[in-house]
Amino acid sequence: MNSKGMVTSKGRSAVRCEEVQVAIKRKPILSRVSFEIPVGSLTGLLGPNGAGKSTLMRLLTGLLEPDDGVVELFGRPAGWERLGELSFLPDRGQLPAHLTAGEWLNLASGIYPDWNKGREAELARELGVYREKKIGTMSRGEEARLQLLTCLSREAPLIILDEPFAGVDMISRERISSAVVSEMADGERTFLIATHDIREMEQLFDRIVLIGGGTIQGEFDVETLRMSGRSVESCYREVFS
Repeated sequence: MNSKGMVTSKGRSAVRCEEVQVAIKRKPILSRVSFEIPVGSLTGLLGPNGAGKSTLMRLLTGLLEPDDGVVELFGRPAGWERLGELSFLPDRGQLPAHLTAGEWLNLASGIYPDWNKGREAELARELGVYREKKIGTMSRGEEARLQLLTCLSREAPLIILDEPFAGVDMISRERISSAVVSEMADGERTFLIATHDIREMEQLFDRIVLIGGGTIQGEFDVETLRMSGRSVESCYREVFS
């Protein structure tokens, strides 16, 4: 464990779900979902629209409780009490349009006790975020990079990104991918990324979890897939076509 009592050594699970079930208004959303994510890995959560990805992320972030089953982060039950151990980038999140990037970052640094100012400055250069620019005048790609900067400036050991490439330009995609790679360098942080942009992330994933119809359709080690002559995209097509 580190000084904050968080598990950071490899060989342990950052996320564990066992027989998780969720129904909303009596409609089954997740059914007997079981999988694990090792500490220090970059895992892709892949599946078609309506597969249950967003519901699963709500469970991990404590925004929703399962009807049955176990959801754990670093060996303890997930819930709002664990928010200090994860940093979440939601799909279609919006930042205050009336603030500049610098004003927003100053506000965020006061909200999160694990904020790292040095990392903020480094990521701002890497992602091309300019503090003086007003959020309301930013392109979708620029705002997405600022949102990622907010997420990664924290020292939380688990990073959850929901569709980080949605609607962003090619340059922003490249910068986001590069930032994720640099954050993985020390092997201490764990990433779970839900995305439809499989080709964009193909070379970054250590492993993938495929979900469809509210159930886990398969878990695969990406290096093992490559050794068998398959790609993440071909595996996805085999499962869901």
